[in-house]
Amino acid sequence: MMRSFLTKNKTWLFPATLMVMLIALGLVWLGLNQTVTVVVDGEVLSVRTSALTARGVLRAAGVPITSADRVSPARGRWFWKVALIQVETAREVVIRTPEEDLQLTSAARIPANLLREGGIALFPQDRVLINGAAVDPGVPLASQGDLFLQYEPATPVTLVVGEETQTFYTGEATLGAALEAAGIQVGKKDRLSEPLSTVINQPMTVTLRRAQPVTVNFQGSSVTGLTAAETVGAALLDLGIPLQNLDESVPAEDEPLPSDGQIRVVRGREDLQVMTEEIPYQTEYGGEDPNTPLDQVAVFQPGQNGIYAVRERILYRDGEVVWRLEEDTWQANEPQTEIVGYGSKIVVQTAVVEGETLEYYRALTVWTTSYKPCDAAGNCWYYTSSGLPVEKGVIAVSYDWYLLLQGQRLYVSGYGYGVIADVCGGCVGKPWIDLGYSEEQYEPLHLPNAWRTIYFLTPVPGYVPALLP
Repeated sequence: MMRSFLTKNKTWLFPATLMVMLIALGLVWLGLNQTVTVVVDGEVLSVRTSALTARGVLRAAGVPITSADRVSPARGRWFWKVALIQVETAREVVIRTPEEDLQLTSAARIPANLLREGGIALFPQDRVLINGAAVDPGVPLASQGDLFLQYEPATPVTLVVGEETQTFYTGEATLGAALEAAGIQVGKKDRLSEPLSTVINQPMTVTLRRAQPVTVNFQGSSVTGLTAAETVGAALLDLGIPLQNLDESVPAEDEPLPSDGQIRVVRGREDLQVMTEEIPYQTEYGGEDPNTPLDQVAVFQPGQNGIYAVRERILYRDGEVVWRLEEDTWQANEPQTEIVGYGSKIVVQTAVVEGETLEYYRALTVWTTSYKPCDAAGNCWYYTSSGLPVEKGVIAVSYDWYLLLQGQRLYVSGYGYGVIADVCGGCVGKPWIDLGYSEEQYEPLHLPNAWRTIYFLTPVPGYVPALLP
């Protein structure tokens, strides 16, 4: 019975199965025949296809691809219900490095990836240029056109500051720009071993000396400033106080800067002095001169002092004499003896003195004293050496004068007329006369000791000495 049932139903099971299969095939066809968006280097295409791989879709869209092109999803991968396929076509890329030029075909759009494909690893501060313009190596490039890519690796710069050393990499063209980019400040007074304008085309080592405060004391004043000099002399030059000539510094100019920044400058100066010493000339008596008036001097030969010269070198430190050195001595001038003569020419003259008209041939200035017959002890001499009594009008002189001038009439200013008639034993050492008075006439306060003029009155005696002793 069961067998008949199965046999009986075979007639309607086959058409039903076929129907199901046809419906399934239709559904599959409807599912495979889909619309796909294709983006080729940014250009959008739309294609309806039943292809089950990206390669089939691209073929249906008429997009040729090469093995170097980049397709997403992968070109041979089976997919279902994929609505978007992206294609980045490969292009020719030239990569120039400092050592060589590389050529490759790549669909990469990021410069860093292109360099990686060329076997170049990027490091911080490396530079990448596309067609001559610097770019960010991590930012995708435009899709069209071939590329000329330049790779400029960063250059290591070693900076030595005191006891510390640091190395940084830079892609900057000059040292100044590299230091600025690395955040390293260089002060105006700091000192670099290389100029800031130095072109960086290879690894380099640079020494940076930081400026430090320095105080210079000199001549009672001080100057403070910044300097990066290594020696005292260079620091003084930086501060505008260079050592000159015989100047010295403490510490010495070739020594390193002191840790406390204190420098003392001692100004040095050297002078040459010529000192002279005069040797007085001698005077000799050359006889009488009959053409020169009495008591006047005639110069037969002028005298000249000798000059003895010494050249001396003197060193000063801050204005104080440190040492003297006698370098040379010489006789600059020989002394010359003065030869004089005393006038013997007698010239009679007339003058009014104290109301008296005097006719005289000689006038001298002498020291005058006065005397009377008795001294303070009671000793009395009433007569002079010539026998005249001691009274007004009697004049005593030195013994030498007395021998030459005894009996000579004089007029003494402040005393009056008188005659040389006595010897004054104390009248020595200078022209000196003693004016006589009687005891009654003597007035010690009336005639104080004084220099007075005496006039030798006419007539002129037969012998007149040209020079009085």
